[in-house]
Amino acid sequence: MAPRRIGRRHRLLLYGHVVGRYRRRALLLAVLLLGLWYPVGLDLLWWPRPPADAWLLAGGAVSAAAWLFTWLGPRLAYVQPRQDHLRLQTPIYRLKISYRRIQNVRPVHLARTFPPERLPRAHRRLLEPFYGTTALGVDLHGYPLPPLLLRLFLHPLFLAPDRTGLVLIVADWMALSQDLASRLDAWRTARTERGQAPISDAARILQAEEERRPFWRR
Repeated sequence: MAPRRIGRRHRLLLYGHVVGRYRRRALLLAVLLLGLWYPVGLDLLWWPRPPADAWLLAGGAVSAAAWLFTWLGPRLAYVQPRQDHLRLQTPIYRLKISYRRIQNVRPVHLARTFPPERLPRAHRRLLEPFYGTTALGVDLHGYPLPPLLLRLFLHPLFLAPDRTGLVLIVADWMALSQDLASRLDAWRTARTERGQAPISDAARILQAEEERRPFWRR
């Protein structure tokens, strides 16, 4: 039986730790700013004087929104095999990786791929909870974007350090591997069958016209 066109979502666990680092700071800042703004509005405090107290309210609202994002953001980050591509969804960016680019999938031992002694301290602290576990490596023929741009939208630990590919930390890497492999095989089989199908006369005429057309007009 052919797999469903859309696989299930596998949450990207790394984002929970990346965003979670700022949860307590955002909450403390929101409490501090709103805690100063409220008594100023009741004339219990004389500083800062209006309208400067509006900055306390604005800063407190932004900090509260940032604290809320630290709870919701990790739940918005997932990887999902689709019919013809792999979707990598971060809290603020969506990356689609065509199956044309995927070479193979493989288990990745995080401690061997990212040796702690070679990592910056911040990256080492992020990976500490995952050392001893296995992630899924997705080897690519090429990145859909230049690596420099990818590092702006993705955390650097998503990019394999030893080859062109991604390292995906999920709760069940085997389930993701099977999910992705089944859809990748179905996509490749469908492409092979389409390539072996006979070409109609109309398709041949259009193909011949395209070949005769100068390349700058294609």
